[in-house]
Amino acid sequence: MFRSAVVLFWFWLGLAMAQGGPVVAVVGPTVITKGQFDLQFGLFVRDLLRRQGQPYTPEAEGLFVQLRPLYLRRMAQDRAVILAAEQAGLAAREEAVRRAVEESQAEFESEAEFAQALEEAGIPGLETYRALVYEVLTYEAYLEHLGARLQFSEGALRALYLLSKSRFELPRRYCSAHILLKTAQEARRVIQRLAQGENFADLAKELSQDPGSRAVGGSLGCEPRGTYVAPFERALLGLKPGEVTKTPVQTEYGFHVIQLLRVEPPGLQPFAEARGSLLTSLRDQALQSLLTSVVQRTPIRLFPENL
Repeated sequence: MFRSAVVLFWFWLGLAMAQGGPVVAVVGPTVITKGQFDLQFGLFVRDLLRRQGQPYTPEAEGLFVQLRPLYLRRMAQDRAVILAAEQAGLAAREEAVRRAVEESQAEFESEAEFAQALEEAGIPGLETYRALVYEVLTYEAYLEHLGARLQFSEGALRALYLLSKSRFELPRRYCSAHILLKTAQEARRVIQRLAQGENFADLAKELSQDPGSRAVGGSLGCEPRGTYVAPFERALLGLKPGEVTKTPVQTEYGFHVIQLLRVEPPGLQPFAEARGSLLTSLRDQALQSLLTSVVQRTPIRLFPENL
C-alpha cells in the first residue's frame, strides 16, 4: 500500500511538473496544478461548444469563467475516485493504456495527422493524452467494480414502482404506420392499390422511402400527441382505427399515406416494462452514494483563488 502511494505520488508529481503553475487543489497525496486544470477545463469547454455546434476560441472559453470553481471541485472529486481505484488495485495497466492509444491512432493515416488532431482538441502531446486515457480507464474500472457489488431485490424494485407510479403514467397513444413517397402522384397510386385490397405493410416494404420504418411495414409504433409534424398529426387524428388517409399528406419529408392502427387509452406502464428503468435508477442512485462516500473520505483542499 505504501509503495503504491509513493508510485502514485511521483506519477502525479511528474504530470504536475509537465503542466505546472500554482497548485489549485490538493487531493490526498496528490496536487492539481493550474496547468492541469486549464487543460481539462479547456477540453470541457470544447465539448460544450461542439455540442452546441459552435467553434472553440479563447474568447468563447472566457464566457464560461463562472464555471471554473465548480469544475475545479468536480475535478478534485474525480481525482479522489481515481485514487480510490488505484488503492483498490484497479489502476489501468500500461498495456490497456497503450492499446487504447493505439486504437485512437489507428483512426488516422499518419502520426502527424494524429498529433495535429490532438493539438486541435487542445491536448498538448501524446504523453498528456496517455495520462488522460489512464484516468478515464481507471475511473471506469472503479465504476464497474462498484456496480458489480450492487444487488437489488425484486421487492425493492416493486416498492419503488409503487412509490413512483407518476413516472410511468402513459398518455393516450396513437399506433400508426405510413408509406412515404417522393411525389403526390406516387402517393395517390398507393392509395388506389390499397382501395383495391392490397396489404398496407407489403406496400410499405416495397415502396416507402422511409428507411426507419420500411422494413417493419411502415410501422411507427405507438406515440402520443405532439410526436409528429403538424400536417401528419392532423391527418392521423382525423382517422378512425383501421382507416387510411384518402389523399396524400404532404410534409417537409415528402408525401405520406397514413394508417391509424389503433388507439391505446391512458394507463400505467406495467411493472415488467418499467423494471429496466427502475433498476437503472436504483443503480445510479446507489452508485452516486458510494462515490460521494469515497470523496468524503478523501482529504481535499481547494484553492480557487489560484485559478
